[in-house]
Amino acid sequence: MLLCNIVTFVFDKLQIVKKRCPKCILLCLLLLTNIIVFGQELTQTVRGRIVDIESKQPLIGASIVVLSSENFLGSSTDVDGYYEIKEVPVGRHDIKATYTGYEEQVISQVLVSTGKELIANFDMQEALTELKAVVVTDERKQGQALNEMATVSARSFSNEETDRFAATGDDPSRLVLSFAGVRPTNDLFNEIVIRGNSPRGLLWKLEGVEIPSPNHLTQEGGGAGSISMLSNNVLGTSDFYTGAFPAEYGNALSGVFDLKYKKGNNEKREYAFQIGTLGLDVALEGPFTKKSKASYLINYRYSTLAVIEATGYDIQGDLKIGFQDLNFNFFIPTGKKGYLSVWGLGGQSDATIEDEDNFFKTLYQTESISGYNMGAAGLSYSYFINDKLWLKAISSVSGYDVLWKYGYINDDNKFQTLQRSDIINYYIRNTVQANAKFNARNSLRSGVIFSNLHYVSRYSETYSLFEGEERGETDLLQAYTQWKHRFNKRITMMSGLHYTAFMLNNSHTVEPRLGLTWELTTKDVINIGAGIHSRMEPLGTYMITFWEDEAYRTNSHLLLTKAVHAVLGYTHYFTPKLNTKVEAYYQYLYDVPIRPRGRKYYSVLNEDEYYQDNTLVNEGLGRNYGIELTVEKGLQNNWYTLFTASLYNSEFTGHDGVWKSTRYNGNFISTFTGGKDFRVGKAKANIIGVNSRVMWAGGRRYYPIDYEASAISGLEERLWEEGFTDRATNYFRVDASVSYRKNNPRWAWELSLDVQNATNHRNEVHRDYDPETNSFKSKSHIGILPVIKYRVEL
Repeated sequence: MLLCNIVTFVFDKLQIVKKRCPKCILLCLLLLTNIIVFGQELTQTVRGRIVDIESKQPLIGASIVVLSSENFLGSSTDVDGYYEIKEVPVGRHDIKATYTGYEEQVISQVLVSTGKELIANFDMQEALTELKAVVVTDERKQGQALNEMATVSARSFSNEETDRFAATGDDPSRLVLSFAGVRPTNDLFNEIVIRGNSPRGLLWKLEGVEIPSPNHLTQEGGGAGSISMLSNNVLGTSDFYTGAFPAEYGNALSGVFDLKYKKGNNEKREYAFQIGTLGLDVALEGPFTKKSKASYLINYRYSTLAVIEATGYDIQGDLKIGFQDLNFNFFIPTGKKGYLSVWGLGGQSDATIEDEDNFFKTLYQTESISGYNMGAAGLSYSYFINDKLWLKAISSVSGYDVLWKYGYINDDNKFQTLQRSDIINYYIRNTVQANAKFNARNSLRSGVIFSNLHYVSRYSETYSLFEGEERGETDLLQAYTQWKHRFNKRITMMSGLHYTAFMLNNSHTVEPRLGLTWELTTKDVINIGAGIHSRMEPLGTYMITFWEDEAYRTNSHLLLTKAVHAVLGYTHYFTPKLNTKVEAYYQYLYDVPIRPRGRKYYSVLNEDEYYQDNTLVNEGLGRNYGIELTVEKGLQNNWYTLFTASLYNSEFTGHDGVWKSTRYNGNFISTFTGGKDFRVGKAKANIIGVNSRVMWAGGRRYYPIDYEASAISGLEERLWEEGFTDRATNYFRVDASVSYRKNNPRWAWELSLDVQNATNHRNEVHRDYDPETNSFKSKSHIGILPVIKYRVEL
């Protein structure tokens, strides 16, 4: 009413102003606009869909309400399960969905901003008891996995958390460093060690399909790089596993990233632009047409430093890094019974370094270039046969090229290649999955995955005119089935089998899986998980060719490496947003490739990249065991904390049969992550975010230096037989970030500063022999690394 009176008063005065001073009318109108905007509450639309968690059928007439609003804001779903709530005030809100006969679900502290509509989807669990006008309260627990088949060592994470946690750089690999049992190998790359396992044991899945490492500058056989190709603008809420995975996951030993893309807004076109230290981003999303529910979501990024270098400014010195990447997801409904999804991810990166010491240096500037090109694209189709059974089929192509070039800059200022190598892997995969919900107690998920695997290795020398190429091809067949049975409301069992056939040598594995969730009370839960898991080595290990009298593949006989996982967990929920969890685990690895002679201390469990070009046999063993503590308070009342502590041991045996520490046996990890939002500005519509993370972990191990032998030879000599008995000093790092988000009536912007290693603590990464002092000299991780970005949403 006050605003109406002000507007009426101003319009009356405008009539007088118009007669006496026509030129002042524009100024008065601008003044009126500011008054209206000043008095206007900033709001946004919240939309989404509510379906059954197992059958994916829409729940018609489900109620949805914004709990944290002063006024009642709610809606109900239509015949397709969609809902819409308009004029929701900006800020963080709790949103609750209820439906008769289903367990109530609450999504807490979602961020509503003026820049983009909020899409909040609900997958609801049918209650076991017969209900008429009563609902069962079961608020979604903090970090609970999206996959209803997961029982232990699993946690979901959202793109909002990836953006909020300190020093993530919008990278899921750097986000999960805050979770129990996870640590980095160094500060420059996003490689992670899970429960003492080699980083190579990690499985990456995108939209239900295995993909190569989605990270720039990944090395052959590695699972990580320097910068993630994944865009936070496209990535949706996803799952991360650290052990005892459900039966649908194969070809994994240490952990699983099960990544999901968001669907684009199917009613309104929206845009996002971002400029920062890491890159220039452009994101587009919206409906293909106004009449359909089909949508697109696209993000493209190009390296900021490469753009600056292209203008003639040399800001990177002797090491120059450039990259670009593309993420997209097209969602197309095909009527009431199904929908089509076309998705993809691609990235190109290279690092150029000017060489210091070589015979060409006196004549030309010589350089070496390392690169990683990766791509994955898929076509997914889901079809609902009835309200109890639905099918999903996926066809995908993925691959990568790890390249290295050495050459010089000629008189025409062009790079002239002298040597080049390419290692190319590409995969064609077809997947069929069936999902059946028999009743509220029983559901079944089964699937088949057929992968056609290709390997190409090329090497050439310009000066000797030498060119060589190796090629190989094989198939991998996987099948799985998993059954979910709810004995009652408090006890749920997951059981399943995963089968793998490696066609190169006709080897087979059958991997039983079992999980159990037992709610002792509404606040106390016991979780159990166990199973056998297996993983291939990098394809080049099997395909490498040797020559004697004729060509032969020395490792084509190798079996898959296998591991038995067993996990026991206990969680106490003080509230749905505050819990403490303890997990104890044991992993026994067997059929591990080792060398049959020569380096009897060798095991692939200590490798983090590259494939092996030596003869290997499946005679090694490994074991990882430990206990983890997590205390977490999810974001509520504008603040959150996450504390984790892990004690563990990681060991292996080589050809000598002696148990030794692996390279990754740090023995302990502890992290503290936390942050707070401060609501500022008129109507508290803007947010200042302050976040931090502190990490303390045991130092990485390496072979000790043999100082006596090194003094005699003048070169570095290692005590290989002693194994990884020497180690770097303990790892310590403090990360911090601060951000400011400004909401305007039709758009929003955010400015943030993310500082990795804010105290500039130089962690030791390696020790090299110094012949001048007959002692070691330390190499350190990178120091303080600030990352700034500015983002606009409209």
